[in-house]
Amino acid sequence: MTANDVSAKQIEAFQRFLRMLPHGKDQHLVVLKGHLLIEEQVRQIVDERLKNPDALIDTRIDCYQAICLAQAFFPPDFQPWLWAALKKLNTIRNDIAHKVEAKGLSDKIKDFVTSFPSGFADAPTDADSFELTLWSLFVAVSDLVETPSAQVIELVPRYEP
Repeated sequence: MTANDVSAKQIEAFQRFLRMLPHGKDQHLVVLKGHLLIEEQVRQIVDERLKNPDALIDTRIDCYQAICLAQAFFPPDFQPWLWAALKKLNTIRNDIAHKVEAKGLSDKIKDFVTSFPSGFADAPTDADSFELTLWSLFVAVSDLVETPSAQVIELVPRYEP
C-alpha cells in the first residue's frame, strides 16, 4: 500500500483510533478500547458487503461471529494471520471483560504480538509492542473496509426445495 492508496476516510478512521486509544495507560483499558475500535472496522467490512445489513441489527452477532463472517467474504488463503490475530485479540478482550483475574494475560498478549507480522515485537517495552501491534492490526482491517476489489459472496441455497 502506498500513500496514494490511502483514502481520506481511512486517515480519518486512523486519527480517531489514535485519539481514542489510551496510549500508555492501564493495559486492560488499552485492550478494551483497542478491541472496540478494531471491532467497529470488522463490522464495517461486513456491513458494506451485505445487501441488507439492517436485517442483522437484532441478531446480536458477537465479535467472534463478526470476525468469522468478515473472513467468509474473502478467499480461504487471504491473510490468515489477520483473522488469527483478530480472534486472539477477541480472546484477550473476553478474558479481561469476563474474568476478575485473567490468568496468563501477559502470555496471550505476547502471543498476539509475535503472531502478527507488524515488526513491533522488539519495541522497547511490551506495552509499546502491544500498542503498536494494535495500530498495525487496525490499519490492516481498515484497509479492507474500502477495498473496491473485495468480492461480495453471492448466497446460493444449499438445498433445492
